[in-house]
Amino acid sequence: MALAGIRVQRRYWVYPRSNDWWDNFVTAIWDDELWIQNFRMSRSTFNELVACIGPGLARHDTRLRRAIPMEKRVAIAIWYLANCYHYRGCMNQFGVGLSTVAGIVLEVCFAIEAELLSKLVCLESDAAKITAGFQQLGFPHCIGAVDGTHIAICQFKGRGHEYSNRKKFNSILIQGTVDHTRRFIDVEVGWSGRNHVLVFANSVICEAMDAGVFVPGNPCLTLEGVAVPPIIISDAAYPMRRWLVKPYNSPATPAERYFNKGLTRARNVVEHAFGRLKGCWRCLRSCLLVAEENVTSIAVACVVLHNLCEQKGHGYVEDDLPLHQVQLTEDQPPVPVWSRRHPEHGKVVHDVLARHMFSQAQHH
Repeated sequence: MALAGIRVQRRYWVYPRSNDWWDNFVTAIWDDELWIQNFRMSRSTFNELVACIGPGLARHDTRLRRAIPMEKRVAIAIWYLANCYHYRGCMNQFGVGLSTVAGIVLEVCFAIEAELLSKLVCLESDAAKITAGFQQLGFPHCIGAVDGTHIAICQFKGRGHEYSNRKKFNSILIQGTVDHTRRFIDVEVGWSGRNHVLVFANSVICEAMDAGVFVPGNPCLTLEGVAVPPIIISDAAYPMRRWLVKPYNSPATPAERYFNKGLTRARNVVEHAFGRLKGCWRCLRSCLLVAEENVTSIAVACVVLHNLCEQKGHGYVEDDLPLHQVQLTEDQPPVPVWSRRHPEHGKVVHDVLARHMFSQAQHH
């Protein structure tokens, strides 16, 4: 009782931390090469990003502490997405508190999603450039290549079984469709890691392509009297649709074998895109230790930043860590050869494209 009236003197109101690395090295002397190595983007691209999302992130000084500048706030989030598997690494690097790092990362990811997702992850106005690009890769009338990848997550209380996949870890799926330049034109995030076929069937791009509204005007290519819509190519795990084309399971003719080679060569862009995505934004390669409602925003922010850096032509940073990509096809039950919707149309388009591609090859 005698101690009840004694006032305890706090050692610190704000724990002293060093800002030396950010203030005197990164902002003062780093060149673009160091910026790209560590933040995946040049200083000028970083400044553009801050200009786009920064105003909503600005904070004001109080009587008790100075606000963290918005440039530093964005840098903390980018550093975490690009380099760190946990918030503590950012805390030590930037000289801020652990809870502050966690809050800043989420705020910046929310801002990137809100301000830039619809602008950077979309079909460009000139879809003809994309089809021409895929034509150069050997596949005609193609608007994109689709695939997906697992992102490991922590076990959410009471819901672990919902996200457990056949590899015996918890994950969500990122489904992405990319153009010929490895730029994502659509992304779907947040589904359980159990079955990517369900992700595809319930995705916005699937609904839009079924309705013929994803590509402006839905221009068709007429081959042998068959109207071929803009095509998306996939691996063998996806169910075929009129507009979704995958390899022949057992190619029996020269045309079918040539078709499979052309599709595989063109589809490499989506595998490369996911490799670069995870290679640059390494938070996606470890277990995301965030709340369930925040996983999607972090993954989406990484996809947006991938597109931004690809658009700016920033070179790929050579990876110093091994990438263990979990292939979706190994994790799925068998799927039917044809989709329940338009099965006969899918086969007709599939076959006419194979004959067309083989015929074109014979004449060149």
